[in-house]
Amino acid sequence: MNKRALSLLILLILISGIFCLILIYCLHNSSVPEYSPKNISRYRQHPGLRHEIRGFKFNSVQEGKRNISIKADRFSIGKKKLGFLSFGLMNEAKFENAVIHIYGRSKPKAGDRVSESRDNGLTFKNVFSKDALPSFQTKKISSVVMEPVSVVLHDEQTSVTRISADSAILDLSHSCILFKGNVRVVSGDSILTTSRLNLFPEGAAIRCDRHFILKTPEKQFEGKRLVSDIFLNPASSIKTGQRF
Repeated sequence: MNKRALSLLILLILISGIFCLILIYCLHNSSVPEYSPKNISRYRQHPGLRHEIRGFKFNSVQEGKRNISIKADRFSIGKKKLGFLSFGLMNEAKFENAVIHIYGRSKPKAGDRVSESRDNGLTFKNVFSKDALPSFQTKKISSVVMEPVSVVLHDEQTSVTRISADSAILDLSHSCILFKGNVRVVSGDSILTTSRLNLFPEGAAIRCDRHFILKTPEKQFEGKRLVSDIFLNPASSIKTGQRF
């Protein structure tokens, strides 16, 4: 009897111990917040996002003069995507609702005085240099995307041209900007509309290889190819177009 009683006592102790462990486990789980997307930060919801700044502002000054100014509702750096594929070793910087001001310099020809006309050799050289832009290189940025975007070009006194589009890609290797979708260029009383446009800041030039309409105070042009300065003065003949 004593052995049987001792065995029952040991069994009750084991059952009580297991019950206590279960009770402690249940109490611990009840104290942990339930998983919910609201408890996860916005950063965690986007595993491909590596860097994010809301209300982004950047200003660059060289030799005591403004060079470039960038404002955007949101700036982020993430893995570069091509369709549904992403590339881990390639990063892409993205500006949402970006407004960019670029300030040019007038360089007179040797032996000549600076002309007061607005096509006096204006250049935006080095605007995309390593020292002028945010530190994209340190984050291995392969491309910079802006959507939508508005770029305002200035001479040394005032703004001269505005380019807006649904999106744009900054090509750091070739120092140019490719605008896509509802592209609109306004310079003085001249207006150019197209679906695709390249801006080459160093040469203060634009190139269009899509259907375009160019309206000036005197005439209206329509064609499929145009090379022009930023003031919408054609630098080459308008091909396969009409003038009326």
